[in-house]
Amino acid sequence: MQHACNGPPPKKKLIKPSEFLYAVFGIAITVSLTVMTVRGYLQLPSGNTSFTQYSGCGSPACGVTATGFTAAINQLAFGSVPGLGAGDACGRCFALTGAADPYSPAFTGPFNSIIVKVTDMCPVEGNEQWCGQTTSDPINSFGTEFHFDICEDTGGASAFFPSGHTALTGSFVEVSCSEWSGSDGSDLWNGACISGESAALWPGGLGVGIKERRFESFKKTRSDSSSESSWIWAAWDY
Repeated sequence: MQHACNGPPPKKKLIKPSEFLYAVFGIAITVSLTVMTVRGYLQLPSGNTSFTQYSGCGSPACGVTATGFTAAINQLAFGSVPGLGAGDACGRCFALTGAADPYSPAFTGPFNSIIVKVTDMCPVEGNEQWCGQTTSDPINSFGTEFHFDICEDTGGASAFFPSGHTALTGSFVEVSCSEWSGSDGSDLWNGACISGESAALWPGGLGVGIKERRFESFKKTRSDSSSESSWIWAAWDY
């Protein structure tokens, strides 16, 4: 279902990450950019992620509640910052699958899968362990670039987490919201928007507030000193 947005989100100028590692003919070259790093967003259609749960989902950052399973996504993927309105993740739907409990590594399941709609943001501040990913350090304390905080109020958390386990790691895949079961509520304020539900899937699709998407290759180093190439999606609003 397409949700009509009640006006645009607040205007914001988004700027490039400060440093990328490019591979040119197999040689890594560091390119320094003399700009701040706070407004690049890592938005991919699938990947590894961590999961927690939260309650009190009645005033989500996207400005629209829902009756189906919903979740907050980490700020680096959300596509905005606290106080600047809805982000490009608003309204997008994701299939989430648990695979391990980082606090109980001997636990082997069973694990569950659910489909959620993103209606909220998990901000960096106050949630550094799970949602502290930044463009300069895009991996959280549990080794994942993404995090989903699943809403308890709409039943998603109880459907997803095994009994006695409230934090997991696993994977996500963006899916069409036609696969999501639920209905949208009314706009809570001017600028509320979840048009990601009808946008093309990441990385190409543009949902809320993003005028242009550019991608850059970069290398990330994990805690075990291994590295791999990935992509950073820098969002721009002119």
